[in-house]
Amino acid sequence: MIKKISCILLGLSILSCTRSSVTNNSTINELNTFMDEWHHAAAIADEDVFFNSLDTNAVYLGTDPKERWLKHEFKIWAMPYFQRDTAWAFKPYSRTWSFSENGEIAWFDELLETHMGICRGSGVLIKINSVWKIKQYNLTLTLPNEKMNEFRKIQNMN
Repeated sequence: MIKKISCILLGLSILSCTRSSVTNNSTINELNTFMDEWHHAAAIADEDVFFNSLDTNAVYLGTDPKERWLKHEFKIWAMPYFQRDTAWAFKPYSRTWSFSENGEIAWFDELLETHMGICRGSGVLIKINSVWKIKQYNLTLTLPNEKMNEFRKIQNMN
């Protein structure tokens, strides 16, 4: 009898791990689609999709040290770009996700092909009423370590 109960408990444990893994893969696919659509919205200058993907008090950090915008400030700054055929086109090609224990908060980093060269994006998303929203996005330039001294010389000239 104890062996039967142990086998049943072991089986349930294995099933619960499998379900968790499937849910996690499903969530990752959902979030990858969400982020890909967000980047695509900028590429086709769809301000509704782009800005509605941001939470009401989202923060966008750009590449310039002065670029720290709350959503409404970022929207004001970016709107002229969204009046063109494309605001900007960032093509993600590598993304890694992590999650809070309850699965309601996700954070990621991604590499992007951009007009500035390879950039790194990172961000935090939160699930509100079954809908994911971007709470923070950070766009950074990438710099190979061997170019750091050259960069510092240029930076000190400013």
